[in-house]
Amino acid sequence: MIYIIDDDQNVREGFMILLKSAGFTYRSFENPGEFLKYYQPQDHDLLILDFNMSDQNGCNLLEVLLKKGILLPVIIITAYDDKVSRECAKKYGAIEYLRKPVDGEALIDIIKFNLLGKIS
Repeated sequence: MIYIIDDDQNVREGFMILLKSAGFTYRSFENPGEFLKYYQPQDHDLLILDFNMSDQNGCNLLEVLLKKGILLPVIIITAYDDKVSRECAKKYGAIEYLRKPVDGEALIDIIKFNLLGKIS
């Protein structure tokens, strides 16, 4: 399951269309709180996380996940690239750090490599 957390509905919808076209199952959330209420660990989970959201930043969620012992691959996406964001992504082990707009083909390749161990 691929989880998407982004406070921008258009971005979430774009990712959902992309993931569906690539044959992935997904679930999207407007904020980290919704995700945390829903999340049930499954095999082959991956999180696409917007770093800068209106009510919380991605770094806060990464810290919460670590404290809860939730270890899943995380791809950080952001429109506001800065040193603090990059350092947080590195500190909490994000597998990738991408700037918006995200190249859909590259994102699918990253997901396939991390979930399936290969790129088609």
